[in-house]
Amino acid sequence: MEKDRFDLMMAKYRALVAFDSVKARARIMQLDYGNNFYLLQCIAQTYLDESLFEDGSNKMRKEINLRKWRMAEKYIIRAFSIEDDNAETLYTMGKIRKLSSQTDIAIYCFKRIIKLGVNAIARQEYSRGKAFAKELVNDAKFELYRLYFETDPKKSAKYLEEFEANLKKGVGTIFQPLCKFLI
Repeated sequence: MEKDRFDLMMAKYRALVAFDSVKARARIMQLDYGNNFYLLQCIAQTYLDESLFEDGSNKMRKEINLRKWRMAEKYIIRAFSIEDDNAETLYTMGKIRKLSSQTDIAIYCFKRIIKLGVNAIARQEYSRGKAFAKELVNDAKFELYRLYFETDPKKSAKYLEEFEANLKKGVGTIFQPLCKFLI
């Protein structure tokens, strides 16, 4: 794959993905994605977003779109079978498994991200740098807070405390505004 074309498509994908996942996915699908775990993960993420949000908006659906969720699952399984230790693949797999109440797998994925750590994640292929790695690790902690909330309140509180401490240090998060995501 020509690096310049790849970089251009990824830049277009990242510019679009938050606003129009269908167009973002179309960019990825112009590349040779079949055996590339990262591109497969990107495709899975777009389908996951579409399963959760109304078309063309950031408004949550009342019920997930199962067809879109199944497509997300299909692509993340392919990505995971190629590379099972990439932090973004693990994060997307964790979110997809969480939606299907496969809590043990989701917990494994989020704990694995934390165990990999910021420096290792920042060095991974297709890494988006150290700041993004910090955000991913911190968001994994928030996911664990939510997953443990009902079953293990002490663990849940510990993960929330670590998450909030990192926010105070300036680490970013996708969970904004935070009050909207607290249980």
